[in-house]
Amino acid sequence: MTHPKVSSDPRLRERYGIKSAGKNRIWITLFSLFLVLSWFIWSGTNFANPDIRSTLISFKVVSDQKISITYKILVRDTTIEHSCSLVAKDIDKNTVGEVVDLMPASSLAIGENQRTVEISTRLPAVNAGIASCQ
Repeated sequence: MTHPKVSSDPRLRERYGIKSAGKNRIWITLFSLFLVLSWFIWSGTNFANPDIRSTLISFKVVSDQKISITYKILVRDTTIEHSCSLVAKDIDKNTVGEVVDLMPASSLAIGENQRTVEISTRLPAVNAGIASCQ
């Protein structure tokens, strides 16, 4: 803490090397604002457009041992192959069937592809879904 006479007299402030905090505070605030805005822009563009986006369109129980699932996949990079893990569940939400659907790079039309796949189950399934895509 500085003496009251030193903090009020500009000649004494200059003599003892006490600088005003106003100029530094403005630059620190502007730099912090720049960092926060840059992070918001980066995170918004990165997470709003994921590499793979999958959408469940429908599922239909074919028999007690099969269920059919229709889904759509949208990818950014069509030059590599992608796979989706599809699961079938019973009334108690237990997994009763699972299949990995592999899509070669050539089968992806303009980054978007709609697929219908049948999942074999060990017990009667009541619903199906997309576990993950990579």
